[in-house]
Amino acid sequence: MAKKVGQRRPERRPRKVTTRLGDKISQHISEIQRRFGSNCEPLFVNFNGTRLSVTEIITGLKHELSEAGIDKPNQVTRLLRHHLGQGLADQGTPADMIAELLGHNTTVAARAYVTATPNIARIKEKALGKSPAYQRIMRSLLTGEVVKRRDTAAERAIRGVIDTQFIGDIGACALPVHSHCPYNPVYACYTCKKFHPFADGRHEQVKEALQREAQRFIDMAQQAGDLVHNRPLAQHQTTILAVSATIERCRQHTEGAADDAI
Repeated sequence: MAKKVGQRRPERRPRKVTTRLGDKISQHISEIQRRFGSNCEPLFVNFNGTRLSVTEIITGLKHELSEAGIDKPNQVTRLLRHHLGQGLADQGTPADMIAELLGHNTTVAARAYVTATPNIARIKEKALGKSPAYQRIMRSLLTGEVVKRRDTAAERAIRGVIDTQFIGDIGACALPVHSHCPYNPVYACYTCKKFHPFADGRHEQVKEALQREAQRFIDMAQQAGDLVHNRPLAQHQTTILAVSATIERCRQHTEGAADDAI
């Protein structure tokens, strides 16, 4: 628990573990004591039965990450903390419990994990998607009509960059060809009535890129200690929901066209 600012010595707190994890730890300890003697107490030891230092443990973790194809040697402990926090959030763990387990003074960072988790987002989308009122609101507030790519002039097609990735073939803009939109392409399109999404557009690619970028905002804001008033993160969450609604609209449009053809 050495995460708190100004804390020189790590704080130690007792934690409960599941029976399954407890059994695994017991087996691990038994194997160490069988090999190196019953007086061997460390949980992590080298080939000689000597306690591993923090530096040696981190070196081992770096090697394991490298073997797994994750090339981030300077972010070992941060990756493990993020994995724990995000994993707990994905399982529906309350923000206050996540903050307690990670050693945070507030629940601000934990709430960011809960907000960003794709599982929670999918639950929200599924619940809202079943509501006829929500569907009517989305149809009236988000974008223009769904169109086919082949029926759209090339100069009206929208292209842009999200998360350093160039993305095109998502839809057409109804503004005059030689006019310039004052808003950021792609980011603002999914909440603009001038945007006509392609029925077969790359909307899933947009959603994935937005989710990656939102996670990077969380990482940077957490380092700066400013997750309370994070407008870019809130805007990304709104846009991700709008893209999800557009994906559902396009799906319904495609299924409706197929039924009409039959």
